[in-house]
Amino acid sequence: MSSNKKMAAAIRSAYANYGDDPDDWPEDVKKEIRGQTEEEHTAENNVLRHMILHGYTSEYIAQERSNSLHYLKQLRVKMKNRDELDYQATPDELTQLKYNVDHMNKPNNQGIASVMGRDKDWVRCMREKLREAANETRR
Repeated sequence: MSSNKKMAAAIRSAYANYGDDPDDWPEDVKKEIRGQTEEEHTAENNVLRHMILHGYTSEYIAQERSNSLHYLKQLRVKMKNRDELDYQATPDELTQLKYNVDHMNKPNNQGIASVMGRDKDWVRCMREKLREAANETRR
Protein backbone atom coordinates (compact mmCIF):
# COMPACT_ATOMS: atom_id res chain seq x y z
CA MET A 1 0.00 0.00 0.00
CA SER A 2 1.40 3.39 -0.95
CA SER A 3 2.10 6.06 1.65
CA ASN A 4 -0.80 8.22 0.42
CA LYS A 5 -3.25 5.32 0.71
CA LYS A 6 -2.00 4.56 4.24
CA MET A 7 -2.41 8.19 5.26
CA ALA A 8 -5.90 8.38 3.74
CA ALA A 9 -6.91 5.18 5.58
CA ALA A 10 -5.55 6.56 8.87
CA ILE A 11 -7.46 9.82 8.40
CA ARG A 12 -10.72 7.99 7.58
CA SER A 13 -10.25 5.81 10.65
CA ALA A 14 -9.64 8.86 12.86
CA TYR A 15 -12.79 10.56 11.55
CA ALA A 16 -14.81 7.39 12.18
CA ASN A 17 -13.43 6.80 15.68
CA TYR A 18 -12.95 10.33 17.04
CA GLY A 19 -15.33 12.64 15.15
CA ASP A 20 -15.08 15.49 12.68
CA ASP A 21 -12.83 17.84 14.66
CA PRO A 22 -9.11 16.87 14.38
CA ASP A 23 -8.43 18.99 17.49
CA ASP A 24 -10.34 16.35 19.47
CA TRP A 25 -8.25 13.45 18.17
CA PRO A 26 -5.66 11.87 20.52
CA GLU A 27 -2.10 13.12 20.04
CA ASP A 28 -0.76 9.66 19.13
CA VAL A 29 -3.30 9.41 16.29
CA LYS A 30 -2.28 12.83 14.96
CA LYS A 31 1.40 11.90 15.22
CA GLU A 32 0.77 8.67 13.32
CA ILE A 33 -0.97 10.58 10.52
CA ARG A 34 1.79 13.20 10.37
CA GLY A 35 4.37 10.41 10.30
CA GLN A 36 2.80 9.01 7.15
CA THR A 37 3.99 12.06 5.22
CA GLU A 38 7.61 11.89 6.35
CA GLU A 39 10.24 10.38 4.14
CA GLU A 40 11.58 7.01 5.09
CA HIS A 41 14.74 7.04 7.18
CA THR A 42 16.61 4.56 5.04
CA ALA A 43 20.36 4.19 5.17
CA GLU A 44 20.63 6.29 1.99
CA ASN A 45 18.45 9.07 3.43
CA ASN A 46 20.55 9.07 6.59
CA VAL A 47 23.67 9.62 4.47
CA LEU A 48 21.94 12.43 2.56
CA ARG A 49 20.78 14.06 5.80
CA HIS A 50 24.33 13.82 7.23
CA MET A 51 25.77 15.49 4.13
CA ILE A 52 23.15 18.27 4.31
CA LEU A 53 23.92 18.87 7.99
CA HIS A 54 27.61 19.20 7.14
CA GLY A 55 26.82 21.90 4.60
CA TYR A 56 27.42 20.14 1.30
CA THR A 57 25.50 21.77 -1.53
CA SER A 58 22.57 19.97 -3.09
CA GLU A 59 24.41 19.99 -6.43
CA TYR A 60 27.43 18.25 -4.92
CA ILE A 61 25.30 15.64 -3.12
CA ALA A 62 23.29 14.98 -6.28
CA GLN A 63 26.49 14.36 -8.21
CA GLU A 64 28.15 12.20 -5.54
CA ARG A 65 25.13 10.14 -4.51
CA SER A 66 23.27 10.00 -7.85
CA ASN A 67 20.11 11.56 -6.45
CA SER A 68 17.90 14.09 -8.16
CA LEU A 69 18.55 17.70 -7.32
CA HIS A 70 14.82 18.24 -6.84
CA TYR A 71 14.62 15.46 -4.20
CA LEU A 72 17.58 16.88 -2.28
CA LYS A 73 16.14 20.39 -2.27
CA GLN A 74 12.81 19.00 -0.99
CA LEU A 75 14.62 17.05 1.73
CA ARG A 76 16.54 20.19 2.79
CA VAL A 77 13.27 22.19 2.97
CA LYS A 78 11.57 19.45 5.02
CA MET A 79 14.51 19.38 7.43
CA LYS A 80 14.40 23.17 7.75
CA ASN A 81 10.63 23.24 8.32
CA ARG A 82 10.96 20.63 11.09
CA ASP A 83 13.86 22.51 12.74
CA GLU A 84 16.15 19.56 12.00
CA LEU A 85 18.62 21.66 10.02
CA ASP A 86 21.13 22.15 12.82
CA TYR A 87 24.40 22.48 10.93
CA GLN A 88 27.39 20.52 12.20
CA ALA A 89 31.10 20.46 11.53
CA THR A 90 34.00 18.21 12.38
CA PRO A 91 37.12 19.75 13.94
CA ASP A 92 38.86 19.35 10.56
CA GLU A 93 36.07 21.24 8.79
CA LEU A 94 36.30 24.05 11.33
CA THR A 95 40.09 24.19 10.88
CA GLN A 96 39.65 24.41 7.10
CA LEU A 97 37.02 27.14 7.53
CA LYS A 98 39.25 29.12 9.89
CA TYR A 99 42.15 28.83 7.46
CA ASN A 100 40.00 30.14 4.60
CA VAL A 101 38.71 33.04 6.71
CA ASP A 102 42.25 33.97 7.78
CA HIS A 103 43.83 33.69 4.32
CA MET A 104 41.19 35.12 1.98
CA ASN A 105 41.17 38.77 0.97
CA LYS A 106 37.91 40.23 2.31
CA PRO A 107 36.29 36.88 3.14
CA ASN A 108 32.53 36.73 2.83
CA ASN A 109 30.25 33.76 3.38
CA GLN A 110 29.47 33.25 -0.31
CA GLY A 111 33.14 33.34 -1.31
CA ILE A 112 34.17 30.93 1.43
CA ALA A 113 31.27 28.63 0.57
CA SER A 114 32.36 28.60 -3.05
CA VAL A 115 35.97 27.75 -2.17
CA MET A 116 34.92 25.01 0.25
CA GLY A 117 32.09 23.64 -1.88
CA ARG A 118 29.61 24.17 0.93
CA ASP A 119 26.29 25.90 1.47
CA LYS A 120 26.61 29.59 2.41
CA ASP A 121 24.20 29.12 5.33
CA TRP A 122 26.48 26.41 6.73
CA VAL A 123 29.46 28.78 6.41
CA ARG A 124 27.55 31.56 8.18
CA CYS A 125 26.53 29.24 11.02
CA MET A 126 30.02 27.79 11.46
CA ARG A 127 31.64 31.25 11.40
CA GLU A 128 29.30 32.23 14.25
CA LYS A 129 30.47 29.16 16.18
CA LEU A 130 34.10 30.08 15.53
CA ARG A 131 33.47 33.65 16.77
CA GLU A 132 31.72 32.35 19.89
CA ALA A 133 34.61 29.98 20.60
CA ALA A 134 37.11 32.80 20.12
CA ASN A 135 35.16 35.04 22.49
CA GLU A 136 35.02 32.27 25.10
CA THR A 137 38.80 31.86 25.06
CA ARG A 138 39.35 35.64 25.43
CA ARG A 139 37.39 35.76 28.67
